Amino acid sequence: MGDRTNRRSALAALGTSAALSPLVPETVRAFSSRVTATDIAPAEIDDLELAVHRLGATYSAHPPQALWPVAAGHRLHADSLLQRRHTLRQGRELAHLAGMLSVILAWLAHDLGRTALVPTLGADAWHHGEQAGSPEVSAWSQDVVCTDALYAERPLDALTAATRGLAVAPAGSNAAIRLTAQLARAQAVIGNRSGFAEAAVRAHAFREHIPLRGTGLFAVDAMRIVSYDATSHGRLGNHERARAAAEEAIRHYAPAAGPGHAPTRLAIARLDLATAHAALGEPEGAISTARQALTGDRVVQSVKDRARLLGRTLLLRYPDLPEARAFHEELPALAGPPGTLTRS
Repeated sequence: MGDRTNRRSALAALGTSAALSPLVPETVRAFSSRVTATDIAPAEIDDLELAVHRLGATYSAHPPQALWPVAAGHRLHADSLLQRRHTLRQGRELAHLAGMLSVILAWLAHDLGRTALVPTLGADAWHHGEQAGSPEVSAWSQDVVCTDALYAERPLDALTAATRGLAVAPAGSNAAIRLTAQLARAQAVIGNRSGFAEAAVRAHAFREHIPLRGTGLFAVDAMRIVSYDATSHGRLGNHERARAAAEEAIRHYAPAAGPGHAPTRLAIARLDLATAHAALGEPEGAISTARQALTGDRVVQSVKDRARLLGRTLLLRYPDLPEARAFHEELPALAGPPGTLTRS
């Protein structure tokens, strides 16, 4: 029942407090004024949102060297806006956009071979997604961290990123679909056949609900899942299946090749096919296919690294083949630092 005397004392104290601090109209208007006070015009946020959309939509249409200063400039601007007086809603919107810009910068760092920056930018995007109440931003941060870890031969880090991203990705979102396919690829890289098979089944279940091909940095499409399969089967030693998956991806990506149409995925699919040719005793086919991959519109660091590794593999497997030696000797001419090679 409680002590009635204590309850009466508490109510009396509340009454006294209310009497000392009356809620008059001026006080309430001051509340409203403070919560809506801002030094940021709505157009400033709209402009930043448009910039994020354009960067994501046209990402593959421009060389990463050209996009880096643009994306970095927008990220610095987002930070400057966050330091100005803003409303709570504006703060969440700006945190969301800042997080997405850090994701874009992480992809650019990956493509440019600046791998040391990727985890830092990914962590920044994750934290801004949390503050924005936008789990999809945090999920996208783990998508790029996973990819970079795979290419840097840190498969356990890749598996951790895919799992962490899936834990927060909204169900059925593009980020969730991409991370499911990433999880399958990471399981294959560590040699977990059952884990790969389980995640691959989940990823392929999305295929009938998504486009065959997609454009833009944050797109999801069926051929991405297939091209991930090509890499995965190659890592698991299923070279015939790797070849079939790579050929399917190339068949659909190649006709749409050009700015904005996944040129990197097309190049990687060709290198997966070249790797399968090499493993199946077809070095001439491997070299011809690899050269196609290196003539694309957007030969980024991951493509260069995969090509360099293929050259080494061909030289080791076919030391007496002049074409293998010639291909290997061509590769140092690829622009950019060697980076960390990824086994195929």
